[in-house]
Amino acid sequence: MRKVLSYACLALVPAALFPAGVASAAVVEEIAAWVNGQIITRSRLQDRERQVMAQISSRYVGDELDQEMDRMRKSLLTDMIREEILLQRAEILGLELDKVYQQALSQLKEQQSIRTQEELDRVLKEEGISKDELKDTLLRFNVPDIMVNLEVREKISVTDQEITDHFEKNKETFRVLESFAIQEIVLMQEGRTQEELRDAGAKVMEELRAGTSFNELVVKHSQAPSRFNDGRMGPLERGDLAPDIEAAALALKVGGVSDPIPTPAGLHIVRLESHTQAKDPDLEASRQAIIAKLKQERFVEALATYFKTLLETNRIEVNPNYKQYDQRS
Repeated sequence: MRKVLSYACLALVPAALFPAGVASAAVVEEIAAWVNGQIITRSRLQDRERQVMAQISSRYVGDELDQEMDRMRKSLLTDMIREEILLQRAEILGLELDKVYQQALSQLKEQQSIRTQEELDRVLKEEGISKDELKDTLLRFNVPDIMVNLEVREKISVTDQEITDHFEKNKETFRVLESFAIQEIVLMQEGRTQEELRDAGAKVMEELRAGTSFNELVVKHSQAPSRFNDGRMGPLERGDLAPDIEAAALALKVGGVSDPIPTPAGLHIVRLESHTQAKDPDLEASRQAIIAKLKQERFVEALATYFKTLLETNRIEVNPNYKQYDQRS
């Protein structure tokens, strides 16, 4: 029952449901690592391993699953050590942990449709989780990301000159090519006389004018493979369609529907879903995308340096029995 609440509120179930002090006071067990005097116990490590492996198993199969499990297992303890350091650092820097907890708790209540304290107490009892365990869980999930944002992401900046230089070096990647997307209803000639085909096309148009949605008419009438995708095709470029169909589609406004278009195969009725006009590279139009790209590139580098520094400047000792979980070994 315990994991029902955890999986519902967290993308990745956090490492420990027992704060280090509570766990060590309640039971004597093997210690996997020490981080500035705080301990990571074997049970916490095993809990994290089960949780991570359960999530990986839901996304991968076969050899890919084995490879991902091996990769994650090798960094399991390292990740928990970083998490512990970031929690300690948050306290040192005066992060308002109670405020973080209250915000996370509000989000949890909203996700679980929990409206009152009584309902929360009942859910915690059913799941076998104490209030202290819940608080520790939510803080361990939220605080590390907050610290990374404060100490790494928010310190990254990009100058106007760097933006301009990137644009000039990669100008063609910012060129927008004309593209469009359509929905189609295809009525096949085969098995019909010309008159029957015209009547079928007229019937579709009559239903459309009466308010039937294009999607519904695709399912009801279209005989092309695209009917299994609501008749959608695209994004397309000029030349991708037969000339008559393309000309009719591009003559429409977005959302407009063509009259039946005769083709050798039968009749096509098309609806223009979207139409992007070609645009030359433009620095101002591309500015925000460039900033996001450059910041993300620098963030990846800065984050690796930040984590490396944390691991080098804090007192960490790993039990030799658990070296296989520490990627630094």
